[in-house]
Amino acid sequence: MLDNDVDAAVGRMLRRQKHVCVSARQAGLAAAADDALTVWASDHHAVVVSTDQEFGRRRWRHAIGRHLWLRCHDWEVSDLLKVHLDEVADRMEAQSDLTIRLSKDGLSSSVKWS
Repeated sequence: MLDNDVDAAVGRMLRRQKHVCVSARQAGLAAAADDALTVWASDHHAVVVSTDQEFGRRRWRHAIGRHLWLRCHDWEVSDLLKVHLDEVADRMEAQSDLTIRLSKDGLSSSVKWS
């Protein structure tokens, strides 16, 4: 599920790569709180994709559900994600509560509670 802050180009790229991709708006959650997105994604075995720093930091400290935190510029996201997409998918499939941070420096992940 794409959070409202994620550029539509990311969704197009994910669909071209044969991933099911729904925006928060399409799920009826355009005005929903971040935690509601996490609940919806967990209920639908989906990953929340977001660039929201506050949301990303909370999920980094408290990994609940699957969350991909994009820490790069909008114009970089599609290309960076495409390069790392297989690894992101593999990690997400292997873990039920995981936050992955994607930046120009690559991938890092957190499953901790602090």
